[in-house]
Amino acid sequence: MGRNALTYRQRLQLELDKWRNFRKALLRDEREAFDGLVDQVFRLCHAGSMYPERDTFDLFTISALISHEGRLRSLERELKLGMKIDERLLIRHKPLR
Repeated sequence: MGRNALTYRQRLQLELDKWRNFRKALLRDEREAFDGLVDQVFRLCHAGSMYPERDTFDLFTISALISHEGRLRSLERELKLGMKIDERLLIRHKPLR
C-alpha cells in the first residue's frame, strides 16, 4: 500500500504552483530573487517535514525567515571583521521617550 498523505516537499511544490502567475508577473531581477528564496526554502525541507499538521505557506514563510536571518547574521559577521569593529566601541542608541 502507498502513502495516503503528501510529503512536505510535494505540498510545497503544490503551493508554489499556485504562485506561478505571480512569479511570471515579476521583473527578471525580482524573479531571480523569488527563485533564490524558493531554493533556500527547499534546503529547509527536513524541518518542514516534521510538522505535517502545519499550513504549507506558514512553513514556507518561517523557512524563508530563518534563511534570511542566517544570511543576515553571516553578513553582519563579515562586516564586523572587515571593519575591525571593537564591541566596546559600538554606539548604543538611547530609547525613545
